[in-house]
Amino acid sequence: MEEKQADVLEEVAENDLGEDLTTARRIDADSILDSIVPQSIDWRETVGRHPFGSVAVVGLVGYLVGRTKGASIMAGITAGLSAGIMRQLSDVFEGDFFDF
Repeated sequence: MEEKQADVLEEVAENDLGEDLTTARRIDADSILDSIVPQSIDWRETVGRHPFGSVAVVGLVGYLVGRTKGASIMAGITAGLSAGIMRQLSDVFEGDFFDF
């Protein structure tokens, strides 16, 4: 019975092209780098040959971005978090719990 349900769920999860929707909608580092790095550069091979250098470069870029744009990044993160918290609190205060 469980196998039959799993098969039905797999069939529903596939679109007309036969691709799995969960992988098509997933955003990962590979898809981001494939869209940023030019096609002429094989970044997977470069990272495979020079793993420590790749980590050092990514760390340096992260440090520089953090130093130049850190304040605006933190402002965006805190604004998003506070908006989410306020939304949750408004849902709580609108409920029957606080009605007298």
